[in-house]
Amino acid sequence: MGQTTSKTAEISAVLRDEILRGQYRAGERLPSERDLSARFESNRGAVREALKKLEQMGLADINPGGVRVVPVEEASLDVLGYVMDLEERPDARLVAQIYEVFGALLSRSARKAVETASDEDLERMQEYLRAILDAANDPEHSQIAWRKLGYLFAYINDNLVIRLILNGLKTQFLERILRLGLAVHMDRERASRIVEDVLDGLLKRDADAVANGLTSHFELVSEAVTNALAHSAVGEE
Repeated sequence: MGQTTSKTAEISAVLRDEILRGQYRAGERLPSERDLSARFESNRGAVREALKKLEQMGLADINPGGVRVVPVEEASLDVLGYVMDLEERPDARLVAQIYEVFGALLSRSARKAVETASDEDLERMQEYLRAILDAANDPEHSQIAWRKLGYLFAYINDNLVIRLILNGLKTQFLERILRLGLAVHMDRERASRIVEDVLDGLLKRDADAVANGLTSHFELVSEAVTNALAHSAVGEE
């Protein structure tokens, strides 16, 4: 059982990366179970399970006539981390897109949360923002406080979907960025001003000011991280 599970994981990982690298085009049929069994020196049961894993990720469509590749754009969020892992350094454009989505998601969530939050909820938001200001020179602790703030917005909105997406982005993206050990140089003064503006917006229950501040924050972070990626790539040449 353990050997079959291991073989299934190996087959699905290889085929997954080949699909993500474009070795199989969208709509193209994957090799038959028999051919894949021969290639990976495995039984057809392990191959079948591997293909099911690809289907669960949204990368393949299993039909009686065979297995066809699905466009990556139609895959699930689960493939995001694997796309980032294709190269030693993730594509800067992809990173910018993720931060854009992250910022838009939290900004929208924050706007609604500020409008409906209790006084106690607002105090907790302020507490997290002050923690962010205190951790201005400590990216890891600052990120923890931002994450708590995002979860609080989703909790106030009673929005399970946002919480699940945040969890997915955390494991698929944020943790990978941290592991890269990039030398991220962010304009700390500008970052602090943005947080102070968000804090001021909270005190006034100005939902638009809070949402706009969050958008500005993620634009700043995106710029800093993508610049760090570009510099690290140049340094390796």
